[in-house]
Amino acid sequence: MIKVYIIIFSLIAFIAGLVWAAIFLRKAKKGSKHWFCILLVYLYAPMSLWSALYFLVCLKYAGIHLSFVWLWPALALFGLLRMIMLRAEIKDEPFIKIPKVIRYIYRGCFVIGLAVFLIVEGLIVDAMTGVPKADLDYVVVLGAGLIGDQPTNPLRVRIQKAAEYMKDNPDTVLIASGGQGLDEKISEAECIKRSLVNDYGIDEARILLEDRSTSTEENLRYSLKIIGDADASVGIITNGFHEYRAGMIAENEGFRNAYSVPATTLLPVGIHYTIREFFGVVHFMIKYH
Repeated sequence: MIKVYIIIFSLIAFIAGLVWAAIFLRKAKKGSKHWFCILLVYLYAPMSLWSALYFLVCLKYAGIHLSFVWLWPALALFGLLRMIMLRAEIKDEPFIKIPKVIRYIYRGCFVIGLAVFLIVEGLIVDAMTGVPKADLDYVVVLGAGLIGDQPTNPLRVRIQKAAEYMKDNPDTVLIASGGQGLDEKISEAECIKRSLVNDYGIDEARILLEDRSTSTEENLRYSLKIIGDADASVGIITNGFHEYRAGMIAENEGFRNAYSVPATTLLPVGIHYTIREFFGVVHFMIKYH
C-alpha cells in the first residue's frame, strides 16, 4: 500500500511542479531561442518541490538524525536557484554574467556527474532486485542495529529474508554477524539467532555466530574466517539498496563466490537510502581502487 502512496505523492508533486513552473514563467519571454531554458525550468520545478516534500517525509519517518537527510533540502534549494537564474536569462536580465567557458565547464561536469550517478544507481538497483542463487553453502546476515535487544526495522527484514532462504535451502549454514553496540543489550548476531530460532523455527545447529564486528567490512572479514574457504558459495543478506556495495566489500575481503540475497528495502525512507548509497559506493571505489 505504501508504494501506491509514493506513486500518488510523486504524481501530485510532479503536476504541482509543472503548474509552479508555468506560474513562475508567466511574465518571461517565450521566444524560441529560450526553449531549452524553459524546458529546464519545467524539469527543475517538479524536482525541487518533490525534494522539499520528501525531506518532510524523511523527517516524519526517520527524524533529523537520518544521515545525509540534508541532501533533500539542498537539492530543493539548488533547483530553486537554477529556476531563478534561468528565468533571468529568459528575460535577458541575467543577474550574474557567467563567461561562456564557465558555462561549458559546468554543463560538461553536470552531464558527466549525472551519467556516473545513473550508472551507479543502475548497478545498485540491479543488485537489489536480483534473484538469490539456490543451495548456497553459507549465507551471512549483516547486522543493522538493535533497540535494546530487539531488531531495528532494517535488521528485522534481513532476518525475515534469512528465514525464508534457510527454509527453502535446508543444507545452507547461516552466519549471524554483528557485534554489540554501546546502547545494545546483546550482540546483533545473538539477536539474529534468537529471532530465527524462536520466531521462525530455524534449527539452532545451522546458525554460527560472528559477534565481534562493528562494520560491514568486519562483518564479512570475520565471517570469512569462520567459513575458512574463500571458494565457498556465500550469500550476503542485507537490505536491497546495500547489496551492491556489500558485494564489492566481500570481493575486497577475499570472497570469490559471493552472491546477493536482497532483503526488502523499506519505503518510503528506502528511496533516501538508495540515493544515499551512491555516495557510499563512490567512497568505496575511491578508497580501494
